[in-house]
Amino acid sequence: MTLLEKNLAVLKEFQPRLHDAVEAAAPDDSMRCVQARDGSPVPEITLAGKKLLLHSRYEPLKEAARLIDEVDAPAFTLFVVCGFAFAYHVQDLMDRAPAGSTVLVLEKDAAVIRLACECRDLSALFADRRLHVLIDPTEDIVAEELKGKSSMKVSFLTHRGSHQTDPAYYNNLVRIAKSYLSTKEVNIATLAKFEKTWCANIARNALELVGAPGADAFYGVFEGMPAIVVAAGPSLSMSIDFIRANADRALIVAVDTSYRVLRRHGIEPHFCMCVDPQLVNARYFEGDTPSRTVLVADPTVHPSVFRLFKGKRALTGLAFQMMKWIEEITGPRGELAYGGSVSTNAYDFARRLGASPVVMVAQDLAFTGGLAHARGSYLDEQVFLRTRRFYTPLMFNRFQLTALPPVYVRGIRTARVRTNQKMMIFHSWFEKRADDSLVNATWDGARMGAVRHVPHDELAFPAAGVDIFPKIDGLLGSAQAGRPAYAQTRERLAVRCAQMSAELDLLLPVLERAVTLAEDLLARTRTCRLDPGKTGYIVKKLEETDRIIESAHTLKEMIGFAAQRVIHTITEGWECAEGECELANDERVAQRSLYLYRGLLEGCVFNKKMIGKMHALLR
Repeated sequence: MTLLEKNLAVLKEFQPRLHDAVEAAAPDDSMRCVQARDGSPVPEITLAGKKLLLHSRYEPLKEAARLIDEVDAPAFTLFVVCGFAFAYHVQDLMDRAPAGSTVLVLEKDAAVIRLACECRDLSALFADRRLHVLIDPTEDIVAEELKGKSSMKVSFLTHRGSHQTDPAYYNNLVRIAKSYLSTKEVNIATLAKFEKTWCANIARNALELVGAPGADAFYGVFEGMPAIVVAAGPSLSMSIDFIRANADRALIVAVDTSYRVLRRHGIEPHFCMCVDPQLVNARYFEGDTPSRTVLVADPTVHPSVFRLFKGKRALTGLAFQMMKWIEEITGPRGELAYGGSVSTNAYDFARRLGASPVVMVAQDLAFTGGLAHARGSYLDEQVFLRTRRFYTPLMFNRFQLTALPPVYVRGIRTARVRTNQKMMIFHSWFEKRADDSLVNATWDGARMGAVRHVPHDELAFPAAGVDIFPKIDGLLGSAQAGRPAYAQTRERLAVRCAQMSAELDLLLPVLERAVTLAEDLLARTRTCRLDPGKTGYIVKKLEETDRIIESAHTLKEMIGFAAQRVIHTITEGWECAEGECELANDERVAQRSLYLYRGLLEGCVFNKKMIGKMHALLR
């Protein structure tokens, strides 16, 4: 049996997808195996007439050891390695990586791995369950491989020999992996942070849910009309004249943060987008005066938003599937895409209106001029309220800039601008739209790939041909008239709340009993008192609990919505107790069962309170 046959046999058993790719790879004449001075085989590649060795021509094993010496391998549980070559570095890493860790290797060319299989015995390496190798992976494949690993301690390693063959390719793979892990971590943290806030705000906005028209009343009505989406980046002041000059030629869609700035400059945006559930976002409207602007709000915004905003309002649809039972009674209001920032919602809203082009301004996604927000915005004003003699505005601003590690990217006007990984998530979201109608006219900030950048002084819009505000008022009036009867909808929603409250009363003792059983099971696993009879009884009772929860479809989803922190602790390892990974399997399973039932009980108690609050408002 040749080395290739031996390696392929192991790959077929342990990594069938990699096996198929390597077996199908045709020999590449630009690659050959040569011998290093210490006798080890190493790959030599000819690129543009130049011969490149992917490992040391002298001692590839020592070279690999020096690379891995740079990493404190026992401190990490996920390793993302760019470049396979002949895998000397991968083998050294596997020798040092802890049990239970994951080593993900990203390689551009299957022919390199085929050559490695022909020249080296890698069967033991390929049989290691910790190793995962992807060949020329797409972004979706990388995301699928990293799914469930966002909370692991990650180390990125670049094999220099492989990197030299195509630096841009491997740099992009690192960007994709980092972007996925950062996005997932932010999404999990957001769910955990706001799970109960969203539920509470929906309950407190019950009357708005009954009476307010839907944002879909405007969808598709403004085909071909340009829209200007006004974010609140530091460069907003440079775009005010452009916005004012086109206020009657284009739809002006402001985000909540930029709304006050526009009003102070005498500009009435046609729409103002608000989606954040926090109280601070309501304060953007403090001191508001009546205007023709229509507030387009997510149902999860803080109730004070509707009290402080003095204009008309429309609601978007509920973004969470587990809360759709409300829309079954109140009616749908239109979907909206979410990218983590209100500017992503504002852009998507403009596209759903039918607007084209959609011009973004003040979408800096960077600390332009060393600032975090537009001058004159609420957040900018708060700087002066939070500072004092020995904590100046300059010091506060520096804190904002350094709260997260800096990332430097190409700028629009400035050669290089400072941003951070959080803003890069939104940056990536816009890039992925691949929307020909999207134009970034932001004065300065992070330049987006795959997005057309045009200075706003080069943009000219024709006359609208219609008075925009009267048209919006007409659409809003028609939508309001077409909604279900207010009194009947309110009564139906109140009845449904009463029914759900009664169902929760029945579910509470079941979950309390499940928590007690799970605690008993965990105690038994920790003391090794796993009596088969008693353990079987506990498991049977917990299975009965699971069936009861599963049968309560709507309640199950609502409770799960309020228990995202626990769910992600179990599925992603997020916020796991220190040392849990080292627990025996039985104890780890029992521990996570207890997490689950405690979380469901907590969610049940919380939802009982929120449903009661909603019912009281409706009555």
